[in-house]
Amino acid sequence: MKDRIGRLLEAVGLVLNVFTLLAASLYVVSVVMWIHAPLLQALWATFKMALIPLALAWLCKSLGSHLQREHAGTPSSPTRQRVLAVVGIVTVFGCAYVGYRVVDMVECSEDHARNAAAREALSQKNGYRMMCRGDLSRYDISLRSLEKATRKLAFTPLDLTHTPFAQLESIGGLAEYMSDVPSILYRGFRLSDGHTLILYEHDMSADGTSTWNNPKDEPERIKGTPARLVVMEEPSGKAVSILNWVEGRRDIQLWIDANVVRQPLREQLFALAASLPKSVPACPNEPPPAVMTQEQFDAVADRGKRPCK
Repeated sequence: MKDRIGRLLEAVGLVLNVFTLLAASLYVVSVVMWIHAPLLQALWATFKMALIPLALAWLCKSLGSHLQREHAGTPSSPTRQRVLAVVGIVTVFGCAYVGYRVVDMVECSEDHARNAAAREALSQKNGYRMMCRGDLSRYDISLRSLEKATRKLAFTPLDLTHTPFAQLESIGGLAEYMSDVPSILYRGFRLSDGHTLILYEHDMSADGTSTWNNPKDEPERIKGTPARLVVMEEPSGKAVSILNWVEGRRDIQLWIDANVVRQPLREQLFALAASLPKSVPACPNEPPPAVMTQEQFDAVADRGKRPCK
C-alpha cells in the first residue's frame, strides 16, 4: 500500500512540476513580448507565483520517495526527514495563506457588487473610495533607470527643468509600450515628507490611440482643463490619489501614495500639476483621431499605418 501511495505522490509531483514550469514559461513570454515588461521583473514575479506549486511538487515527490523507501525497508536519513518536515510545514502555511487571500478577495468583490449604491454614496460623502485588500498593488510601479526608460521613447516627455519637480528627488522611470510603440512614460519622485509621486504621460499621437472621459466625472480644473481626482484607500490604510487630465494628445496623471482627503497634500498635488508645461505631441500633423474598435485598431497596427510610422 505504501509503495502505491508513494508512486502516486511521485506522479502528482511530476505533473505539478511540468504544469507549473509550462505555465511560468508562457507567462514570462506573454508579459515580455506583448506587454513589454522588463525581463528581470517578469522573472521575479513569475518566481514568486511559482514558488508554492513548486514546493508542493517537491513535497509530493519527496513523500513518495520516502514511502517507497519504507516499503523497501530502506529508511530515509534523519536530515532528509527534517528538511521534508520543514518544507511541508512551510508549504501548508503558504497554501493556507493563498487560500485565505483568494477567499478574502472574492468576498470583498461580492460585497462591493451587492452594496454598490451604498458604497458609492459613502465614497461621495467621505471623498474617497474604500478598496479591497491588494487592489492598490497595481499602482506599485517598479521604476528603473530614467536614462534607460527615456532612451527609445516615441515622444518628448514634459520638460520639468523649470518646475517644482526639478527640486524633488528623482527615483527612476519606466517606459511602456502601446501596440509596439513606446508611448508611455512613468517618472518617480520622492517628496520631502517621504511620499512617492509618479508622473504618468501617454502621448496618444505616437500610437494613434484616443480616449474619452465623461465631463461629469471631471469636476476639477488644471489651468482650465477638465480633470478628475480619484482617491482610494485599503482597510490597511494604504492609499493612492490620482489626478488625471488630457492636455491636447497627452494623457497625464499624477499619483501619490497618500489619501489627499485625510492628509494635507491636495493643494501640493494640484500645484505640481499646474506647474507642468504644455506638451508637444509626437505627431503634430496627426489627423483628428477617429474612435475605432479594438479590431479596427489592431488591423491598422498590423499594417504599420500609424501616424508617425
